[in-house]
Amino acid sequence: MATKWKSIISFTAFFLGITLLLSGIIDSVYLLSSRSSWKAQITEAFEEDYQNTGEFRWQMADYLENFLAMATGGPLWGNGYRAYNYYSGADTYYEDIAQAYAVESGTGDWSWSLSEDYPNEVTEAIGDYSSDYDDYDGYEYGVYGNGDYSSKEENKKRAEQYHNAIKDDKNILYRITYNDGTVYTNAEGTQLDGAGMAAPKDYNFLMYFDGNTVKMRKDGKEIDVYKDGYYREDSDWYVPGYKNFTVDEETQKATVTIAAAKSPKLYIKGEYAKDSSRQLYNRLYWIEYNQRQEKGRYIALAASLAVGVLLIVVYLILRKDKKRADQRIAKITGKIWYEVKLILLLLALGLVLFRSGYWWSEIFMRIRYGEFYTGMFRELFQEMFAWPAGLVGLFWIIYLFVNDNRYNQKVWKQSISGHIAGAFRAADLKLPFQRRVVHRCIPLIVVAAVLILLSAASLLIFCLAGGYEIVPLLILMILVVLGAVLMIYMQMYYMKKNERLMQDTGTLIDQIKTVRDGAITSELQVQPDSDLAGAVQDLNDIRKGMDTAVKEQIKSERMKVELVSNVSHDIKTPLTSIISYVELLKQEEGLPDYIRDYVQILDSKSQKLKEMVQDVFEVSKAASGQLPVEIEALDLGKLLRQTLADMSERIAGSKVQIKTDIPEEEILIMADGQRLYRVFQNLLQNALRYSLDGSRIYVNLKTDGSVAVASVKNTSASEIPADVNFTERFTRGDSSRTDGGSGLGLSIAKSFTEACGGRMTVETIADLFVVTVEFPQIHTPLTTRRI
Repeated sequence: MATKWKSIISFTAFFLGITLLLSGIIDSVYLLSSRSSWKAQITEAFEEDYQNTGEFRWQMADYLENFLAMATGGPLWGNGYRAYNYYSGADTYYEDIAQAYAVESGTGDWSWSLSEDYPNEVTEAIGDYSSDYDDYDGYEYGVYGNGDYSSKEENKKRAEQYHNAIKDDKNILYRITYNDGTVYTNAEGTQLDGAGMAAPKDYNFLMYFDGNTVKMRKDGKEIDVYKDGYYREDSDWYVPGYKNFTVDEETQKATVTIAAAKSPKLYIKGEYAKDSSRQLYNRLYWIEYNQRQEKGRYIALAASLAVGVLLIVVYLILRKDKKRADQRIAKITGKIWYEVKLILLLLALGLVLFRSGYWWSEIFMRIRYGEFYTGMFRELFQEMFAWPAGLVGLFWIIYLFVNDNRYNQKVWKQSISGHIAGAFRAADLKLPFQRRVVHRCIPLIVVAAVLILLSAASLLIFCLAGGYEIVPLLILMILVVLGAVLMIYMQMYYMKKNERLMQDTGTLIDQIKTVRDGAITSELQVQPDSDLAGAVQDLNDIRKGMDTAVKEQIKSERMKVELVSNVSHDIKTPLTSIISYVELLKQEEGLPDYIRDYVQILDSKSQKLKEMVQDVFEVSKAASGQLPVEIEALDLGKLLRQTLADMSERIAGSKVQIKTDIPEEEILIMADGQRLYRVFQNLLQNALRYSLDGSRIYVNLKTDGSVAVASVKNTSASEIPADVNFTERFTRGDSSRTDGGSGLGLSIAKSFTEACGGRMTVETIADLFVVTVEFPQIHTPLTTRRI
């Protein structure tokens, strides 16, 4: 039970931690990417005074811009729009106003339409720019009303509307004069004196334009507006008076005084005749309100991230228990059709993409007409990240999908297509091998046909829609991409299947060759669903039968060797006694001559019997794989010459001649020198013993660069019987021979050769007896090793 609760706690901590962290990160990315400087954004959010924010500075500059236009009869600018497009890059300007308005009004919804979010009087005065948004280019073509600025009367009418719309918003007090005469003001009866830099109580910020430059005072202190006198993009104030930002002669006749409230309030105007009320402009109030909201949002975001990190730490402590929770979840999701899970995944992805469908349409339209603007993709990025809940939900659907694939083996089998594919494979396995390979093309053709039909249908819908609807185009693109991926997957699947077929075929051919060469101990394994599974099973059955027969034969041989070894061991003890007593008899004096002849015969026969017993031990060790060898690099030609030199006395006393053909250059092989010396000693002794008198023995050494071949050839003194394996133990060419040979010489030579890694063969051509010893040739001495 404790383990179960640990598993629940671990997964809950993981789920909540990841949810909080992911939503926090997405929210952070959205917030920090919404402006050009995220550091400034955070810094301003935690400012104690809203008047220290960039939003306030731009708003005051905008007030001044419009008030100067009102004084001179010029056109009004759409509040903040010039700054957004050309100067500040702060594209949350209208968004903050609209959102705050929606919160305060209780509508819960807001949009980018200026006409919906601003009081009607302001909208009428500066116009609704939304319809002409796409025609905007820099600040030379602003959308302010209907764009006709030639009429002074029209501009004055709009100025009156704008003044009437904002004059009751007492968060700012302003006085606009032209040729020393007051044109517009909402500061009647107040001590608003720009020239004297005096503002009423509760208004701690004062801005005064004297016709050429702007002076500012905040909390009784002068503000350095112009710094070094030149305006730059990072300057705090966008106001005239810089050396590179001046005004015309008409504007020099105007003065503007603006005071901002220290603590803005929300002003609402009651219209009781209409049984309603409406908010006034209240721009400074919303700047302060949004700053507080932004600060609270950052604090909540930080708290969310901190709690998320804490929960992730809890998960990391109990991460081993989470695996059990994942397995239980996978057990549940494994019972759902795979197609259902895939559709849910695609729907979640589609919701995230289509939620920002407007921006997708905008991008496709601009791609179509070759029109791009800076930040187009950034706006799409922000639009997608503006929905953290959707992205977090998509993440968990993907997590469940991956978790399902991780713990459930072959998840696609629990699907409609999996059952269809299984039925197809079951029917396919009943077909002959040739038809099975041909039928693999059928699913590929079916998938291609379905893809073509779906793509054609989507293309038809797109064309009927006039080529402007983005949804059919996206569906078409998704279908084409998914179809292409499916086609590639199936191509790779069948390529892999055919590759496995070729590998199995090659393995089967190699196994047949191996069995032919006598290596029948290894069993061939292929996948149960392999096309060659039946053939492989038949070959394995043949191999088992051959292996059983060989094992029986080996068992018989081993019993024979063990019998000989045991008998030889039993003979060794009395033989040692016989040899000892023979030696004692040889030392006795006064023995008759015929007795000494008997002793001599006993000595000769006992010594031969001793050699035979020793040979039997050597053969037994070699046959059982217990013969110790020391493999090293040696010169095979030098070994042959040394063997011939050591046997020179016996060769000289024989009635045959030795003819050699041994190269002088070094021919290196890897072998045990002592064992190989014994091999050639036995071969030469055998040749000397059984060669025809007056004949010749040929000792040759040749190499082709990869294999060294040494041979000993002699002509037999007696007829060589046919069908005799001369390397078998106790085998002699003539059973009637009484020359004292044990019949083990060639057997020992072959056993020692194989123990050293070589190969020895015996060939008879009429009375010609040929023994060949082969070793791989090396060209660089290798490391000595003991076996």
